[in-house]
Amino acid sequence: MNSQNKRLDSLLHESKNAKDTVLITYLNEISWEYKNSNLDTALYFGKKALRISKAIKNKKSIATSYNSIGSVFQAKSNKDSALYYHTKSLELKKIIHDSIGIADSYTNLGIIFDESGDYLEALKNYFIALKIYEEKSTKFDQVPAVLVNIGIVYKKQKKYAKVLEYYNKALKIYEENDFKIGIVITTGNIGAVLLKLGENKEAITYSKNARKIYSDLGYKRYVPYMNANIAEAEYNLKEYATSIKRYLQVIKEFNVDRNLYELASAKIGISKPYISTKQYYKAKTQLHEALNICTTNKYKEFEVDALKYLSEVHFKSSNYKVAYEYEQEYNLKKDSLFEKTKIKDINELLVKYETSKKEKEIAIQKEQLLQHKLAIKNRNLYTLLLTSALLILGIIFFAIYKKNQFKRKQLQKEIYLKDALSTIKTQNRLQEQRLKISRDLHDNIGSQLTFIISSINNLKFITKDSSATLKNKLSSISSFTSETIHHLRDTIWAMNKSEISMEDLHARILSFVEKAKIATENIAFEIHQNVDEKITFSSIEGMNVFRVIQEALNNAIKYADASKVTITMSKDHENLHILIADNGNGFDMNSIELGNGLSNMEKRMAEINGTVKISSQLKKGTKIALQTPVKNTSNDV
Repeated sequence: MNSQNKRLDSLLHESKNAKDTVLITYLNEISWEYKNSNLDTALYFGKKALRISKAIKNKKSIATSYNSIGSVFQAKSNKDSALYYHTKSLELKKIIHDSIGIADSYTNLGIIFDESGDYLEALKNYFIALKIYEEKSTKFDQVPAVLVNIGIVYKKQKKYAKVLEYYNKALKIYEENDFKIGIVITTGNIGAVLLKLGENKEAITYSKNARKIYSDLGYKRYVPYMNANIAEAEYNLKEYATSIKRYLQVIKEFNVDRNLYELASAKIGISKPYISTKQYYKAKTQLHEALNICTTNKYKEFEVDALKYLSEVHFKSSNYKVAYEYEQEYNLKKDSLFEKTKIKDINELLVKYETSKKEKEIAIQKEQLLQHKLAIKNRNLYTLLLTSALLILGIIFFAIYKKNQFKRKQLQKEIYLKDALSTIKTQNRLQEQRLKISRDLHDNIGSQLTFIISSINNLKFITKDSSATLKNKLSSISSFTSETIHHLRDTIWAMNKSEISMEDLHARILSFVEKAKIATENIAFEIHQNVDEKITFSSIEGMNVFRVIQEALNNAIKYADASKVTITMSKDHENLHILIADNGNGFDMNSIELGNGLSNMEKRMAEINGTVKISSQLKKGTKIALQTPVKNTSNDV
């Protein structure tokens, strides 16, 4: 018992106890198995599955049953019924959104149209199925199966480049999944196509590979197909003796299998090397046997080939009369009814042209010329109309585009103005708050500090006879309070401005230096400023830079014992550089711990993304270098 019978017996046994959708599934699978051996039985089980499906009103089962029945009618070559049932199946699958089922139906419809010779419709259905399989399928063998079907359609149209393209795509998928039967079928198909393209050596390679796989899988029945391909390739390569020997083996195997279709093809095939080696009698024998098989079984394609080569072999045998008769019969069989009618119509037209008068010929020529001119005029008119329409559409689209562009620009301007107004309002509110705070500082805290100084001076006067320690203490408090007032004025100066220019900063530094000159007559101050005065800082940035410079100058005055202090301001492309240098005692950087002054300077510069560096040596003075980023002005290079 072969594997097919075992599966069929198993399905029949399991179906006895099954119900509803499970039973329907078994019945459809039984129908599919019987389709390869007994079509009437297959149809019976398909219709039984359909009856039960309708009884339980299960649309998916109904669609599957329609598919089974359609496949049976397809095998029976009843194309109309097959088309009807596959179309019904497709309609239901669309309703229930069964994507893979839809693809299966399109594949079946493609096969029907292919067998009917409607290749365009076949390809449409195959390509729809292919797209669905590529997007939805979880089974690797569905895509290559459709690719092979598409290749078969192109093969019938003799578009061999397209055939190879799709066969090779299918073969690649089969090889990636090690699907032996798919590989062997596709390899054999490729070998047959290569024969048509004259690539005989490659055809032999493909056919031998396919032959080995068929043999390894136990499909002995298909081995002679591949041998027939190899024999034809050997004939094309003029290896006549080898070709004849292989053809004889093929004929023997097809005889055993009673495969009359391929037997007729092989007998025609062997006649060609027989003719080439002038074994005319053997060629005639094979061709007559082939012609008899073709005539009996209506193998019209091979019948035409047999007549063609019978004409050739008789001609080469110098039997010209028989050769002519076979040639006539060959042409008769070859020509279609349409082609005969076409020849007849051409002959009748020739007679009419021969009996017509010269004037009529001239009139016809004039009419043809007029029609040609009219066609040219119409074509020019159509071109003009089309060009005008395109031009008008272009103008309309351009106008719409410009209008939209103008609207976008207006909208952008409105948004920009709103943002600008909002920013100005915010800045104005901030400036008002700054002014209010600065007035409060000046009017309240400033006046209170002034009052403190005045009170301390009165105390000094009242206690003029007191101890020197008390007087020094009062003087110290007075000086500290005065210094606090100066710091407060600097803060008010910064708060009154939304931004501080380089010119403002320079003036503030000069003011501080002038006061320092009064307090320290032995120190000479120099300021070198080589920076564009239009450069601006925010109030925080300007205040922090000024405070760090102020701290550096105070340190030089108090601790350096210097005779000269230099302030140098310069700018590169991105940063402002300020150097405060003195020629005082200096100190050893490694032995002295820097105090809170440096820490405060570093914090202030860090707040504005700047840096401060101190370098000093004993007896060589001290240098404090500041660096802070600034915005470039139009004058910067």
